[in-house]
Amino acid sequence: MTRPHLATFALIALVALVTGFVLAGQIRAQLLTPSNQLARYQALVRNVQELEAVNTDDRRQIASLRAHIDALESDAAARSAATQGLKNRLNDLRAHAGLVAMHGPGIEVTLRNGVPGPDTGGKSGYLVNFQDVQDVVNLLFVQGAEAIAVNGRRVTPLTAFSGSEGQIVIDQGSPFASPVKVDAIGDRNRMQEALNDPSALPDIRARQVQFQLHLTFEGSPSISLPAYDSSLQISHVSPA
Repeated sequence: MTRPHLATFALIALVALVTGFVLAGQIRAQLLTPSNQLARYQALVRNVQELEAVNTDDRRQIASLRAHIDALESDAAARSAATQGLKNRLNDLRAHAGLVAMHGPGIEVTLRNGVPGPDTGGKSGYLVNFQDVQDVVNLLFVQGAEAIAVNGRRVTPLTAFSGSEGQIVIDQGSPFASPVKVDAIGDRNRMQEALNDPSALPDIRARQVQFQLHLTFEGSPSISLPAYDSSLQISHVSPA
């Protein structure tokens, strides 16, 4: 075979070889592209699944935190209600003990000495004593008085009354005498009814008849009482 023929065959073989490589590359490209798309799709699916798992965990943690917060708020509310209840109870006890000043509707009672009798030689008649005052105060407390003051001095259910010969002493305060003013805050209608009851205060009723002891009272829409003077100063005793 001549050299020109050999060259022709060689050229044809080279062209065929190149064409085969090109066709193989195209076929490979066509085969790999779907595979790459599938891989990307699978990767996206995995990412979505991972995100969903993370979101699910986050939602679970958020729900747990919300439940914990709700529990804390409920506990705080319960504690707040209990604390407020204790504060209200303490305020009631302080008011009942006379430790705070008070203002409100009530009643004003006045006790005055009796007039001299015909057989007294012009001397003073019956003198209001501490028992008279104590009887009035006790009656008012029984009838629901929320606070009482005697001549401007706050008293409580535990207040001690003493005195002699027309002198009245409350706790360790300074003595005083008639006229005695008893102010009480509370249901004034109920207290007035009790004071009008002929069967109430029998000792005072008897002294009203016998010695003309004066007991008067009237309701008031506005009474102000001071707090209890807890200093308890002792005026007549000194250290040895």
